[in-house]
Amino acid sequence: MKKRTTVYEDKAAKEAKRRKFEEEYRAKHTVQCPYCKKDVLDTMTKCPGCGKELKPAGYRPLSDKQIFRIRLIAFIVCMVIAVAVVYFVVFR
Repeated sequence: MKKRTTVYEDKAAKEAKRRKFEEEYRAKHTVQCPYCKKDVLDTMTKCPGCGKELKPAGYRPLSDKQIFRIRLIAFIVCMVIAVAVVYFVVFR
């Protein structure tokens, strides 16, 4: 037989689970700033301790060619949807 829990116990359990996940995430993604040796997340672009620029691990900005392709595909998809809507509104 399962023990009944109150709403407050459920909320406390969810909060504890969230805190544990956050601690694990921070432990996995924490690196030292090469300038001031303070712990920072590997996704930060600026150190909160010394203010110097950091290079985020695994981050690579999109090239102009990639941005153009994404915009072109989005435009084509939007146009196809617009044509389909007009077709079904006018001819149905």
